Amino acid sequence: MNSSAHQSVQVNRTIYLCDAGMRLMCPNHFTVKVRRFHDYERRFYRDLLRASRYDLIIEVGCSAYRLIGVKGDYNDYLGIDINPPRTRRLKNGRGAVIRCDANKFFKRTRLINEIMIRYDGRVLCILPFNFLGTMDAPMEFLALVCRAPFDLALSLFSTSETATVARLEYYDLCGIAVQSVVRTDDYVRLDCSTGSRRSLSIRSSWRGAYRPVASA
Repeated sequence: MNSSAHQSVQVNRTIYLCDAGMRLMCPNHFTVKVRRFHDYERRFYRDLLRASRYDLIIEVGCSAYRLIGVKGDYNDYLGIDINPPRTRRLKNGRGAVIRCDANKFFKRTRLINEIMIRYDGRVLCILPFNFLGTMDAPMEFLALVCRAPFDLALSLFSTSETATVARLEYYDLCGIAVQSVVRTDDYVRLDCSTGSRRSLSIRSSWRGAYRPVASA
């Protein structure tokens, strides 16, 4: 990979670690519509956890571990984030948060196998609201994720006009200027004031997608 190609695939990583990107993760910058999407997402996971038994919930891209509230007393929780909060041990919530790049986490096959053994395969991995859409190479990352033996659930902005408008309001509140929008049935791409490609959201829905994986 040449230097220009390497720089192009680091665009979103750079943006999400800057001040504007951090505001995207701050609850004070969640618009009413984004909060509504979050409510639907929490409802989806609560229903899923009532219907299925999981001993560990892994939230990849956990930010301020927003989804720890959906777990029951019988679930452990592990948050993965490239820039997590200072609190790493959640004493009253039976959970922990570790600093790790998402791509690197899913490449650590020995650790993943140890987790599966420790929890007897009853592990749910969550990619929370639009985390996949923040990745520089979302389809390549998703292919990597799907190689892991965890059950997987994820949620994204849909490609509808309503969701796109909600996203624009959200970014504007966070101080991210959008120069142009490309919206198709397959993805929505926002080009921002940096002149770089903002993100790519594959076709999905805030209702979430769920992939059960049989344990070996």
